[in-house]
Amino acid sequence: MKKFLSCLLILFCILSIAGCSNKKEEEKIKKNAFEIKTANNVVLSYMNFIMKEDFQNGKKLYTKDLYRKATDLPISNMKIKGYKVTESNEVGRSGVFKVRVSRTSIGSSLSCVDEYSIKIVKDGAEYKISEITNTPQKEAFIEGTGIRFRDKKNVKTNLIIDVSGIPKYSYSKDDGAKLYKIMVPLKEFGPMNFSYEGDKIAFSTYNKNTFIGIVNIDESLEVQAKGNADQSGQSSQGGGSGAMAKEKPIGKDLIPIDLLFDSKVEFMTFSMDEKFLLVQYNSEKTGKCIRVYKVDNGDMIPINFEKDYPIEKVQIIFSSFGEDNMTYEVISKSNSNGAEGDIIGKWKLNLKDFTVKKL
Repeated sequence: MKKFLSCLLILFCILSIAGCSNKKEEEKIKKNAFEIKTANNVVLSYMNFIMKEDFQNGKKLYTKDLYRKATDLPISNMKIKGYKVTESNEVGRSGVFKVRVSRTSIGSSLSCVDEYSIKIVKDGAEYKISEITNTPQKEAFIEGTGIRFRDKKNVKTNLIIDVSGIPKYSYSKDDGAKLYKIMVPLKEFGPMNFSYEGDKIAFSTYNKNTFIGIVNIDESLEVQAKGNADQSGQSSQGGGSGAMAKEKPIGKDLIPIDLLFDSKVEFMTFSMDEKFLLVQYNSEKTGKCIRVYKVDNGDMIPINFEKDYPIEKVQIIFSSFGEDNMTYEVISKSNSNGAEGDIIGKWKLNLKDFTVKKL
């Protein structure tokens, strides 16, 4: 009997040791495992930092090697106003993320889309950025009286739209009954910005009032435009009239978005799913505010920030887009005697049911 109990005790000890050993091994594997979701959160944090131009906090997410390579340069006037993670791949103890970034110039009519490739590695218990590469995707700029398009690193550019393709009259979203068709200001182009795929561009024109529109781009029209140019050249060389054929734009159609009175657009950016367009503008009467529109038809969402907030006391500033949401900040005007405390601060807009809540 004693011998039997001794055997049971020995067996129990062996199983306990084996169990502890397996548990430690599982904990070790779990500790060393690479969590792609955690890595994705690092990418999002990094992009939010550099979007706010908080480069010092952004650099804290670098590995020591990448941090040594980082250089402080003068801040560019090409500002990141939106980004979208388009792809993620886990490779061993690292992850590679593709991020589309839209940039727009502050002070001139220029926009571009770049693709970042961000590599995340596990450095001990922390997730760090070890490598960042960049590939140009699309670029738009003003030349003469039109917006031109450059694809990736191409030297050749194409016309997207010129002033002849912009409607001469349009309605303001403030005119709910559509009683007044107003002349579109065409004195100068204002800010513009690409969608993340580069197949749409939001643009603005300005002359005291501001017109906003979205052009859908069809790059297949580039081939037709080239063919027309070649035929024109052959006709000229063959002793034709010598008149140059007008360049065919690659802009397919234009969706009028809005006409803002006594206001100037500061920047525009698309939501991550490209279903909405955010416009940050500055009104001579009310100051800084935002509007959000549906991209497919140009309708304004059922939230009027100028009316829903005491705009005489506050300014409304866009922060960022997330998945099916948008955050913005309500700040007190410097000349205000004081706005209600429950209004000031960060807010989140749900882009599915168009409800807002204070964060």
